[in-house]
Amino acid sequence: MAQSGRGKSAGGMAENQWPTHYIGRRAATAGLMACSGGTIRDISMTNDADAHDPLLLAQAWSQQGRAVALATVIETWGSAPRPVGSHLVIDEDGNFDGSVSGGCVEGAVVTEAVEVIASGEARVFSFGVADETAWQVGLSCGGQIRVLVQTVGAGLDLTSLSRLNELRAGRRAVACLTDLATGRTRVFTEGEEGPDDVKAAFVTGVSRLAADGRCFVNIYRPPPRLVIIGAVHIAQALVPMAEIARFSTVVIDPRTAFATPERFGGVDLIADWPEDVLPQRPLDAYTALAAITHDPKIDDAALKAALVAGCFYVGALGSRKTHGKRVERLQALGLTPDAIARISAPIGLSIGAATPAEIAVSILADIIQSLRTRPVVETVFAPGAGDV
Repeated sequence: MAQSGRGKSAGGMAENQWPTHYIGRRAATAGLMACSGGTIRDISMTNDADAHDPLLLAQAWSQQGRAVALATVIETWGSAPRPVGSHLVIDEDGNFDGSVSGGCVEGAVVTEAVEVIASGEARVFSFGVADETAWQVGLSCGGQIRVLVQTVGAGLDLTSLSRLNELRAGRRAVACLTDLATGRTRVFTEGEEGPDDVKAAFVTGVSRLAADGRCFVNIYRPPPRLVIIGAVHIAQALVPMAEIARFSTVVIDPRTAFATPERFGGVDLIADWPEDVLPQRPLDAYTALAAITHDPKIDDAALKAALVAGCFYVGALGSRKTHGKRVERLQALGLTPDAIARISAPIGLSIGAATPAEIAVSILADIIQSLRTRPVVETVFAPGAGDV
């Protein structure tokens, strides 16, 4: 049995006060199949990626009448394989999905979670991975993790969980503030008034213990997207770079001579006008838009849509002289000077880029810098302006 720090004492304990259960070779290899004499079934071995979301499963299982617990990594040391904020969902029979480690402590976490379900009391557990076990699971040295286990109902109530999942599905940034003493969780949306720790999490995108150590803030930000207007040479270099950086990408260009599968194999490519495509694929605050056709008939409508939607990055290809004319056109479309000033033009960081690939590097660097330092963008559409 793992030792634990009960939630009511979690806030004031120093790191060395938390008892640690070390998972050795035997537990690492067999712990997921047999714990405390019972059978634990890992239901994650399916082909449906959507079925692996622990938060969606926690809601679905609860709505089916099953007793459910949610385990969350709240702190790590060493070479812990799963980041802070990772989840594992468990029901009263030991069925589980998700991950809080590389597989070496899940068995122990599931066993403790079943007991938490029975007691209804949130607990915080510390687990250590011995060096020999860490090597087996691909780590260069041992690590430690601290895991909060709370019930769905007494801790994270089903209404809050449903709201959290609905907001996530709508690509809204959400933060959960959980009291480690009780497991009670409050849900905040970006821009909503909340504690300083929650506001900081929205800015940094980092899940972490609150400053007083008594609460945990888990931040859920939508995965970033990059919309590229223009199936040009720069886009051919930019798409694979952006995907390596974990952006989902789409290329939009109505010119069928440019937007061909031969030039953009395996790419989400749409040969249509941006004003016809974007209403079907709404932009948001976690989307970047790069307009690189150098053709105002194509670029301007997309730029307007991106500014209205509050995209975290809006960039446009062209010289300063070209951009001056662009500003006049966008003002005529009803955009405010403050909104237009958000456009990065000439697009990309100033690194002396010359080739299409170098320009793509400068654009992606500019986008990443904006993502990591972005403020919350308010609506910028001028009164009386028409739709895209």
